[in-house]
Amino acid sequence: MKVYQNAALVTVNDHFDVFMEGTLAVEGEKIIYAGPKKEFPGAETVDLTGHVILPGFVNGHIHMPMVFFRGYADDMCLQDWLDKRIFPKESNHTEATQYHGAQLATAELTRTGTTTVNDMYCDGFQTGRALKEAGLSGIVSTCLIEVKGDHEEMLDNALRLNEYYQDDPDIRTAIAPHAEYTNSPEFLTRLGDIAVRTGQPIHIHCSETVKEHEECIGRHGLTPVQLFDRLGMTRVPLFLAHCVYVTDEDMDIIRTRGASVLHNPCSNLKLGSGVARIPLMLEKGLKIATSTDGCASNNTLDMWEEMRFSALIHKGVNRDATAVSAKQALYLATRGAAEALGYTDRGALVPGMRADFIVSSLQEPAMQIPTDITNLVVYSGSSRDIVMTVAKGEVLYDHGVYTKLDTAAIYEACRADFRKYFMD
Repeated sequence: MKVYQNAALVTVNDHFDVFMEGTLAVEGEKIIYAGPKKEFPGAETVDLTGHVILPGFVNGHIHMPMVFFRGYADDMCLQDWLDKRIFPKESNHTEATQYHGAQLATAELTRTGTTTVNDMYCDGFQTGRALKEAGLSGIVSTCLIEVKGDHEEMLDNALRLNEYYQDDPDIRTAIAPHAEYTNSPEFLTRLGDIAVRTGQPIHIHCSETVKEHEECIGRHGLTPVQLFDRLGMTRVPLFLAHCVYVTDEDMDIIRTRGASVLHNPCSNLKLGSGVARIPLMLEKGLKIATSTDGCASNNTLDMWEEMRFSALIHKGVNRDATAVSAKQALYLATRGAAEALGYTDRGALVPGMRADFIVSSLQEPAMQIPTDITNLVVYSGSSRDIVMTVAKGEVLYDHGVYTKLDTAAIYEACRADFRKYFMD
């Protein structure tokens, strides 16, 4: 047993309890106690006076190996960004570059407090391998783009991926068609049938831009959400990335079918795509996961920054200071995101849940006056304050030291890959 003493605990439990002088006790992979200060004689004890413990972040939508394209296609609209820069460069990827890129992503994720991800990229085997080695967990998938012409090969990869991770406790898989505009209705119907047969969720981009949304209506007389429902894709858990332009009717379909919205505030801002109507979605009771998207459109994998943006952007857009509170923002980056992805064993500091958590310093100047610790964390805190990241009870990062990653080797491999495959 390991006991973390004297820290503030922001539990994100059912009552959102906060304990300013709390104790978190971990046995193996699970939390066995989270509450007011309590002694556990004989246990290994870590004194965390002057720190706060939060649940580990859950990143709802990410493309890990895209770290190679960070800063590569800045200040471009989405379609030009994809067609002129990203898709051509992605064709240079190898298994090795995808693996090294995923490794680099895990270093950034670990450093900034993310313990679970939902990744979509070209080869889910490489992202799954990197996650396992880093001590992280999540959902991996092979992105399926019919218009590229290699979709049958990629589909075979996706099916083998599901078989490979069938019984893995840390890695789940999804069927991941890229979007409506890159796949035909016939192929999407087929993928829906496969998802039902194999028991996998579907992860897809949806209504990210007004162009995408309106062109889908022009082609099919239906919005992307309506089309996915018509094609039978809502028979399984459906993860809808972005949802900037979904209609009120779309939201009702999403709620009724139990689908989830993957909210990417920074990426949507940077690409000029717009701002999703998250306050209305919350009002309607939709499941929502805050997400970073990939490094080429964000340009970080920092969920703390994403959490803060999600609390701020909707206040300004709606001219309503009550839109998306600090508690809601923290919830959507932790427990809410976990639930949106189908996890019930993480996202909160609750006995019986996985011991996935982060420890952040309260010793910085901006953190000295804790009038409300949750508000302080969301509005004044930063991932730079994180001193420890723990997943399944195992310390992955501790005051600047990675316990499972050789970051020097990862950095060297990625720089070499960039020079060989991606440099203009």
